[in-house]
Amino acid sequence: MYIKICEREIMSKKKKILIILIIIIAIIGLITGIRAIKNFYILQNIFSEIEKNIQKDNYYLKTVTSYKGNTSITEIFYKDGVGKMIAENGVYTWVDGENAYMIDENTRTYYDLDIQNAIGLVSNEMFASFVPGYSKNILERFIMVAKLNNSITTENINDKECYKIKIKENEANKTYWIEKSTNKPLRAKIEFINSDIYEYDYELQYNITKSQDVALPDLSEYQKMENLN
Repeated sequence: MYIKICEREIMSKKKKILIILIIIIAIIGLITGIRAIKNFYILQNIFSEIEKNIQKDNYYLKTVTSYKGNTSITEIFYKDGVGKMIAENGVYTWVDGENAYMIDENTRTYYDLDIQNAIGLVSNEMFASFVPGYSKNILERFIMVAKLNNSITTENINDKECYKIKIKENEANKTYWIEKSTNKPLRAKIEFINSDIYEYDYELQYNITKSQDVALPDLSEYQKMENLN
């Protein structure tokens, strides 16, 4: 009789422990789910605003890249389907829907570029690619933000309140800062597994690029060089 009572008590304790474990797992799952839904909602709102800005078809983007104490600057002007990306050495890439060139004003030379390869360099949605998940579909975005080692928090950058998005992807830890009030990308940091660290600061403005900023010079006055492609 005593043994049966002990067995019942042991079984009762095991059931209680099992119930507690199930409750704990359910709570963790609920918290994780709420967190994922919240982050997904934030990300979707960011892209919703970005899509509106893409439709403007007019922006200016300055990028300062830092790597091992060295910095480089590129500028992009985009207006009505025509883009111009200027490197720090003054050489620039010019792209429209049909043609693409690399032009060196100092040597008065130019190269023809493959439009399919060049159009990704200067496009109406280039700045959107600086926000993680832009190229993913809705399900992929949800899975991305649901992962426990990825997060979206808040941090101030230069007195601007930002979403701080941390993503582990392709053997690299990536951090992005998106201004809350405008949904503009302000900064990014990519840390690779080999300890290389790249940092980017962005200055993005809409509707300030003028036609002369993206004008193609008269290439008859330039020497055509052998194609790079």
